Amino acid sequence: MKLKTETFFKNRIFNYKLSIFFASTFSVLIMGILSVIYINYDSINRSLKENVSYNLVLSDSVPETQIQQMIKSLVLMDSVKSVNFLSKQNSADNLISDLGQDFLSLLGYNPLSNIIEVKFFADYFNTIDIVNKMDEFSLYTEVESVVYDKDIIDIIEKYLEKLSIILSVFAIFFLLVAFTLINSNIRLTIYSERFRIKTMQLVGATKKFIQKPFILSNLTITVIACFVGNTFLASCIYFLTKNYDFITNLITVYDSVLIFVTTSLVNLFISFFSTWIFVRKYLNLKTDDLYK
Repeated sequence: MKLKTETFFKNRIFNYKLSIFFASTFSVLIMGILSVIYINYDSINRSLKENVSYNLVLSDSVPETQIQQMIKSLVLMDSVKSVNFLSKQNSADNLISDLGQDFLSLLGYNPLSNIIEVKFFADYFNTIDIVNKMDEFSLYTEVESVVYDKDIIDIIEKYLEKLSIILSVFAIFFLLVAFTLINSNIRLTIYSERFRIKTMQLVGATKKFIQKPFILSNLTITVIACFVGNTFLASCIYFLTKNYDFITNLITVYDSVLIFVTTSLVNLFISFFSTWIFVRKYLNLKTDDLYK
């Protein structure tokens, strides 16, 4: 009977420790993924804003020398990142390639227009009034009309700034979830051994001596969990950078190492702090209170 009872308690403690391992691994993965997104939020934000194009449709009567002069004046603007000229012939060639049919031979003329594509720096995206800027471009005698995707601009202005707040909320939420999971399982593990803790104290063991094996045991589990979680996270990052070129520029080796170290330290701190608190709790309890 005694052996069965001992086996039961050993299995229960093992299950609690296994739960600590999985909770810590989950914590490392979630915090790592959120950290990757959060660190690269600025790069993603900048990339989206700087890839919004504004097309200045030019009149057919504008001579090439005047077009070149206009391009030079646009390049000199502090807010403009790039200026790209797309001739009506290039536009026609691209359309023929997409359609797979020469529409010029059917129409007998080229109905398309010369276009100057303008992109702004991300820093100016929030400081300039896009609508007023487009109205300003419309006043140019060379420009027939200004074409841009207003819906994309509205989405970026309305929702992109909110994304950082959402990410922060998610980060805090999952950090609390991770802390609760790890904390709860450590509490249950130590609760299962509360009588052993009190017995060691009654025979004269110091509090530091009693705490040490519990802290080392839980820290060891957390270190293994951090290694497994970070290995899996590193594998995901490696796969993404190998298969998607644009991600390579967003995730640097320094950022990856920083994420691995930070998430590991946070989980180790949670493990150490929780173990220290709960062992101290049972050390300070009276013997009669252990049965409650």
